[in-house]
Amino acid sequence: MAALIAFVVSTLYNEVDRPYAGPLIRIGDIAIIKCYTQPKGWRLKMESSNNESGKYKPRFDFEKDQATDQSTTGSINDLLNELNYELTETPSGGKSKHSDASGKTITRKELNGVIDFINSTLEQEIPSGNCTLPISTLKTIKLLYIKNDSSDTQLLQRISKPGTINPTFEHWTERNTPRNEKTIKAASYLISTLEREIDEERRSQIHINRLTPSKLLEYYARHIKELIDPIYMAFASNDEAIASAFMFGAHQIESYQPSPILPSKEATPVHERLYIYLLTLPFLHFIGEYQQVVESENEELSKYKIEPLFAHAISSPTECDVLLRPVTSLAAIHSFLQTHANELARLVHQATGYELRSSEITNIANETQKVLHAYVFHEWHRTDHDVVNVSMADCVAALSAITIQKKIKTKYTPYWKGQSSSEKTVSRLLSHLDTSRDIEELYEEDYIPQGAMLTLYHRYCIAYALLFGRSNRMEAFMRFQIAYLKHMTVAHSHFDLEAGNEYERKINMFCEDLIQCIEDQATSHAM
Repeated sequence: MAALIAFVVSTLYNEVDRPYAGPLIRIGDIAIIKCYTQPKGWRLKMESSNNESGKYKPRFDFEKDQATDQSTTGSINDLLNELNYELTETPSGGKSKHSDASGKTITRKELNGVIDFINSTLEQEIPSGNCTLPISTLKTIKLLYIKNDSSDTQLLQRISKPGTINPTFEHWTERNTPRNEKTIKAASYLISTLEREIDEERRSQIHINRLTPSKLLEYYARHIKELIDPIYMAFASNDEAIASAFMFGAHQIESYQPSPILPSKEATPVHERLYIYLLTLPFLHFIGEYQQVVESENEELSKYKIEPLFAHAISSPTECDVLLRPVTSLAAIHSFLQTHANELARLVHQATGYELRSSEITNIANETQKVLHAYVFHEWHRTDHDVVNVSMADCVAALSAITIQKKIKTKYTPYWKGQSSSEKTVSRLLSHLDTSRDIEELYEEDYIPQGAMLTLYHRYCIAYALLFGRSNRMEAFMRFQIAYLKHMTVAHSHFDLEAGNEYERKINMFCEDLIQCIEDQATSHAM
């Protein structure tokens, strides 16, 4: 969980006056294949320089440290010949496990699904018929076809981009999780195969420009915080003015379209396009479902009848200190909740209107600890659980969110493409926290579904904002944040790395000018 939900870091949610805490060898050409009748159908015989000394060497497989010369070409028919030979023969010349495949012959038609995927998703047009293509393109077609045909994974659907399929928090390429394992294994296999023929310097360049999803999410969270700091300073504690500034900024960012960016002279090869795409896909999925969570939670907000219990404390340094000063740690949270059960039950009742016995506080201590762990990680990443970094206000917000959740009983089912029926069990949101396992285990196995944890954390942030009378400010900030992140998904959808970087630079320059404009207006009004 930790490395993945890190996106919703400090600046993403909690809108109170803590530090804006908140929220890729050519061996020879394949000669003509002779077909002759067999009792079980067609058998294919390879006669080529690929079959030297009785040992067959495929032409269209990715090989380690063998960067493909992009000027080297082959044809679709060459690829079909190789595929059909491998359908019946093993590299040593024996029968393959598919040799009794009822006379199956692979034709161009069988490749259409893969070719359509490349055309639409990788934005590289492959003509119809027996066209001549770069060897790396033919290798990519073969890789996708073999992987899609040889495993029960619905591969091409599983690695489709959001918009073609529903976005999901559960699409990752490198992580230990019990969910979406087929997609994770298939994508990891494709990535490791493709990078065999992408030289080290190029791989390094790609990874510099396409950070891992968790690092990318953390980076944008920090950057958004840097963007909006001037708004907080310009409007001081005027919450309505800050909310208005965020809403104005969100509208401007949503409507902004950078001028077209000219593509580089050399188009990115297909195998590199697929490599870049697979690295970026988890980020695109995450932002897609994240937007859905935020927008759907705005509807849930109406169910959160929380009084602005602490709103008056904002103007009182003494009271604000009592509420915001760290008083306990994740390790000591159970003891703290038990010691202060009466006071916390009273505050939760005053805030939510729900009667809560002091004994009930300790009964939900495990759930409270996991929600607060999400907050602590978003603020400071992985920290020692003995560090005192949880305030009384944090506790009240977490307890209030959990108390309300127990009343409204929201159901949540993690989604990913290719789910089996047994993986679609509907459970209540809180049950996903699995109180039988501790928070340290989350760093070894991500046993809490991303959507469940993120939804609960978001609700904690809603409760926190409502307690301080700042729900409008939080909602406006989330609108601003989503508008910015949607542009970042466009930037990272570019296969031309420089074009993607240029798009991002233009968005950032626009946002900086926008914030400066808002800041100038605030100064003008003040004068």
